[in-house]
Amino acid sequence: MADRYPHELFRGQRQRIGVARALSVRPSFIVCDEPVSALDVSIQAQIINLLEELQEEFNLTYLFIAHDLSVVRHISDRIAVMYLGNIVEIATRHDLYHNPLHPYTKALLAAVPIPDPVVEAQREHFIIKGEVPSPFNPPGGCKFHPRCAEAKPECSEKVPVLHKLKGTEHWVSCGEYAANAD
Repeated sequence: MADRYPHELFRGQRQRIGVARALSVRPSFIVCDEPVSALDVSIQAQIINLLEELQEEFNLTYLFIAHDLSVVRHISDRIAVMYLGNIVEIATRHDLYHNPLHPYTKALLAAVPIPDPVVEAQREHFIIKGEVPSPFNPPGGCKFHPRCAEAKPECSEKVPVLHKLKGTEHWVSCGEYAANAD
């Protein structure tokens, strides 16, 4: 492959070469920024399986950045959800997918299709209304409040902070959960 140009390789080949290049310096930490975003599902699965095998073999830690929450679910132990550059929720994979707390996280997870049509038809959907605000001129208070179905008047005034919920490793930046924080 060394004598080929990138445009002569398939996307999956380019991703594998990128992984090999990253491993060549024997890192303990690798940033994976959208590593499977432009790949078809079968190639995505191959790359994710490769990353998991390499993680186990070389004791690697990944910072896995992605928009596809179905992919994130397979590779991540802990997940941070961001909105307009701010972390709105941090939890273990299990907690986030089984008990999402922030309204934005709930909406994101509701948008992930479930392959079973019966289950898909019966589950609750959260629709986010409105446009994403400009990151250069974000709204006051909680940045998500103009689009949040659960917003209260104080959400437009008070900037929420991440609260760690009592007895858990689940953090959320929504005033709704401040009373349950450590």
